[in-house]
Amino acid sequence: MDQIEKKNKKWFSKFFKKYSNYIFFVFLIGATALVILTQVDPITFVNTIKQAKIGYLLLGIGCVFIYFILETYMLLILMRRENPNEKIPFAWTLTVVGQYYNLITPSATGGQPLQLYEMSKKGYGFGAGTAVLVQKYALYQVTVTFLAIIATIFSITSLHRSLDAAKWLIGIGLAVNIAGVVLIFILAFSPKAAKTIMIGCVKLLLKLHILKNKEKYYEKVNHFIGEYTIAIEALKSHKMQTLKLFLISIVQILIFYSINYWVYRSLGLSDTNAITIISLQAILYVAVALLPTPGASGGAEAGFLLIFGPIYGPGNTAVAMILWRFITFYFIILFGGIYLSIHSIRVGKDKAKAIEEDLNDEADQRLKDSEK
Repeated sequence: MDQIEKKNKKWFSKFFKKYSNYIFFVFLIGATALVILTQVDPITFVNTIKQAKIGYLLLGIGCVFIYFILETYMLLILMRRENPNEKIPFAWTLTVVGQYYNLITPSATGGQPLQLYEMSKKGYGFGAGTAVLVQKYALYQVTVTFLAIIATIFSITSLHRSLDAAKWLIGIGLAVNIAGVVLIFILAFSPKAAKTIMIGCVKLLLKLHILKNKEKYYEKVNHFIGEYTIAIEALKSHKMQTLKLFLISIVQILIFYSINYWVYRSLGLSDTNAITIISLQAILYVAVALLPTPGASGGAEAGFLLIFGPIYGPGNTAVAMILWRFITFYFIILFGGIYLSIHSIRVGKDKAKAIEEDLNDEADQRLKDSEK
């Protein structure tokens, strides 16, 4: 009996370890659905959806694809520094891989490792692949923080009522993102200073017993400094191209933030302008981006209700949140899952075809040899 129990426990442990992220993800969706049901009357929700203007929602979905296209273009430029013959289809697949796995893993930790794996299969070395992805992430981090700072300056005077309910969440998110960008700039000009700062932070966390295993975290700091130093040097050595990528990144993020505006218009609302809604969306993003849940689930919904409540009004806020979350989260997961499934099947067929051709060639050769 003890052996059976041990086997069952071992099986459960392996199962949970393998699927814990997905279990947690399903739990969060269920919890979010429960919150939504307490916020929205089903009849009101159905009637609101029926009255929603589909054209504006399709514009929101179109923004997702424009975001993907611009991401593909930027990755292609960065990869062509290593491989001038790189093609658009691979950059597109890399984009979908990154977006999909970032959304289904806690704190968006799954995207880059899977992208790096895809690049390794294409012949990119670990260092080259990491440099591309770190450059892209650095540009992204600087962009979202830059837009959040501008949005906060704009909104703090004119939209105090919308921001007041979530001011602590916004303040912490903004402070952490600014610290990250400051570290990137310090790395650009003095990697030694950046290393000293990070080692100092690790020592403090060790003293507070928040972290353990000093050697492990010192090694992580050295690894981080090494990766970012190489990536930032590459950005610095292509100044005009980096500026171009930064401007494209700004356009890309603004287009993604504008999805909320199209949701707003789809509900027949027009009192608030696009700049205001995009500004609030920029603030919401940095406020919840660091939450350790897939796609910032839970925090994103709560933050939306807090920040956009005064904009949408009590009758529309929860419905708008569902529509916005569907486009920016569930739709991307659905599209990514379908695309990557088809991609895997196609790759498998290509491999099978290549093996079949090799076997046929070998058989033909043996036949020729036997006829001699």
